Amino acid sequence: MVVYGLVQGAPQMFVWNCDGCEYGTRVSKAVVEFAGNSEVTGDLKVEHILGEDGTNSLEIRGPLDGLTASRAYVNIHEGGDCNSEPLHKEKCDNCQSYVSIKVMASRKELTIGGNNDVMNKAISIVDARRGIVGCGKIVAIEP
Repeated sequence: MVVYGLVQGAPQMFVWNCDGCEYGTRVSKAVVEFAGNSEVTGDLKVEHILGEDGTNSLEIRGPLDGLTASRAYVNIHEGGDCNSEPLHKEKCDNCQSYVSIKVMASRKELTIGGNNDVMNKAISIVDARRGIVGCGKIVAIEP
């Protein structure tokens, strides 16, 4: 007899710690909520990963709709508005249908709940030719 098990975290999980694991990785999660008038939308997830060895990174991943340009930028802004100054700008080639960005702390320290906190900050999708085509906000996962 073969038994298969499935373990799934609760969708409202915000911080995950593995106390019984051999490693102590801490993952904080958030999502991007796009504005109603945004041409580009998607289901982007934001994760801040802090390893037991001190490695620190911020990941933005997920499907994207409405982007036609092959060269785009993802900007995280200093404020809650897409017109505020960019805190960090990341090039995203061929992101028409999916975004996968990882920002290591050695490049720019971005966190959820720490230094350079991105929570409640604006995030914009910028077409290299047309300017801002998508605007949203990084928010906590609702339980």
